[in-house]
Amino acid sequence: MNNILVRKVKETEIDWVNSKYKEINFKFSDYKNELIVVVEVNGEKAGLGRLVYIDENNLELGGIYVFDKYRGIGVADKIVSFLCEANTDKKSVIWCLPFEKLKGFYNKFGFTTNLSLPPKEILRKLEWCNSPENYSEKVLLLSKII
Repeated sequence: MNNILVRKVKETEIDWVNSKYKEINFKFSDYKNELIVVVEVNGEKAGLGRLVYIDENNLELGGIYVFDKYRGIGVADKIVSFLCEANTDKKSVIWCLPFEKLKGFYNKFGFTTNLSLPPKEILRKLEWCNSPENYSEKVLLLSKII
């Protein structure tokens, strides 16, 4: 049985976090404006994710990355659950920009297509994600109202 631990990333680990995001062409993290977590499986780092603080009413769930060796054992579920439950500020909307193929995964956590207008930062990032030079897969705009 795997021992799975989710913990907040230490500020001294931010270079490691951004080196992992660089590998997959994700935007870098800013420790001072995000809650970043790492999942450890049997003491080894297995994946990471973050909540980005947009404004007093909006957050972005993103940067969910599970390392190949640990896929299929629930690491992404642990990351998303932890980050959604960690929203202790009770912001009103958590936005998410997943690849289209992951829509069902995020739906099970309550993320749906929302017709309300997202913050400018989210719209800019969605445009960046869907430009052909960044990702070949389509990125969706989902949200979860708290």
